Amino acid sequence: MVKKTEHGPERLPDRSDFIKWYNSLLELAEIADRSYPVKGTFVWMPYGMQLMKNIVAILDRAFQEHGIEETQFPLFVPMEFAKQNENWFEGFKDEAFYTAEKELLLRPTGEPAMYPIFKLWIKKGKMPIKIYETISSYRNESKTTHTLIRDREITFWHEIHTVHKTRDESLEEADTHKAIYDSLWIDALNIPPISVSKPKYEIFAGAESAYEFYTILPDGRLLENGSINNLGQAYAKKFDLYIDNNGSKEYVWQVCTGNGARTIAAVISIHGDDKGLVVPPKIAPLHIVIIPVFNAETEGRIKADAHRLMERLKDSGLAARVDESDASPGEKFNIWELKGVPIRIEIGMKELEGDFYTLFRRDTCKKEKVEKLAIIETAKKLIQKNIPENLIEKAAQRYKNVIKYVFSIEEAKIWISSGGVAKANWCEDENCFDSISAIAPSVEAVGTLTDEEKEGVCIVCGKKSKKLTLFGRTY
Repeated sequence: MVKKTEHGPERLPDRSDFIKWYNSLLELAEIADRSYPVKGTFVWMPYGMQLMKNIVAILDRAFQEHGIEETQFPLFVPMEFAKQNENWFEGFKDEAFYTAEKELLLRPTGEPAMYPIFKLWIKKGKMPIKIYETISSYRNESKTTHTLIRDREITFWHEIHTVHKTRDESLEEADTHKAIYDSLWIDALNIPPISVSKPKYEIFAGAESAYEFYTILPDGRLLENGSINNLGQAYAKKFDLYIDNNGSKEYVWQVCTGNGARTIAAVISIHGDDKGLVVPPKIAPLHIVIIPVFNAETEGRIKADAHRLMERLKDSGLAARVDESDASPGEKFNIWELKGVPIRIEIGMKELEGDFYTLFRRDTCKKEKVEKLAIIETAKKLIQKNIPENLIEKAAQRYKNVIKYVFSIEEAKIWISSGGVAKANWCEDENCFDSISAIAPSVEAVGTLTDEEKEGVCIVCGKKSKKLTLFGRTY
């Protein structure tokens, strides 16, 4: 249960101290138990687990609707596979976990475990290949770890790998993956997606292109939150993945896409407030909690009415429950606000004897009286439309407040140092990228925005360009 003091549920720190607020909320809302004695790991609590599994279920459906089938590969990667692409191995060798004999490593990403098997499948005529798995990945992070933001065990990591005969097929597949992610962010997480295309010098050696998604956390830091990589034929040539065309090798084209539990970090950080979580309805373990308010004389009648309402809500497709715990009504209000349940309905004697129920919206923290005859229709409209739309609008406004278009590096420095994210025109040249990254430690240009252009000149070199980038401190 939620941790309590003698005055009720423990209170959150102020949200202005983001990491302290975030870590406290993870524990108080029972998302994660951070007491496990291994750096960069944690225990998923039941409430957090259900949140995460609801996201996984949404992605499972989306992947399978697009013909991407679920599978599972071993976590152990033989060293001979790991070294088959020397660029991959050089990139991960210092943060990999090895077995004692260093004959195996725990997978930091899936390519070296999967692609030698893909070679066998291709020879058997299995083309195209479109598979995914949802597992853990392991990286011995040297940076500071933050639960769900930067872990050593990256849980609920989904990774799509596809193989195609032609370049055009791979480009189309990458755009399909981007559309899946766009839908996840908008429809399920209720956060406007920030997507960028990465410059060539920032993607896998030999790859064609890459999209990345970002979240701006309340401390102004940018967090990468999903990547889609059109690998071209780079890995195919390393792992000898080809179609035999009358004795001629035709190397295949590949796409890999991945993300993990950082989606939950985004939901907590973007929608949360000083009262706790605000959970988007589509991923909420519970849509509606009903709080009966009674005394000894009225308990039976009020609880009976609460249960009748609960069954009606369930029959309409909404997840509802009656809180019959021993906590006081005020404690129950605080507990469920902390957990971010979208709607609370209160039933006392006024409601029992009247023609209305008292409904509280977690996203607005406002109460209203709803006619009993309209309660089901009202609740469904709130869950399916009004609350998601309001959450998206509020998140968009937060982003608008923190992102500022800047005309000079000096202006950018001032804005970033105050906790903001800079937007500017840029030419995409590597020297200009390096100049932006040199502004301050942890500052980086994240790539070129995919959905926005503006006439202007590169903030570094002055070359004309319509391309825009975001830059600021990153995790």
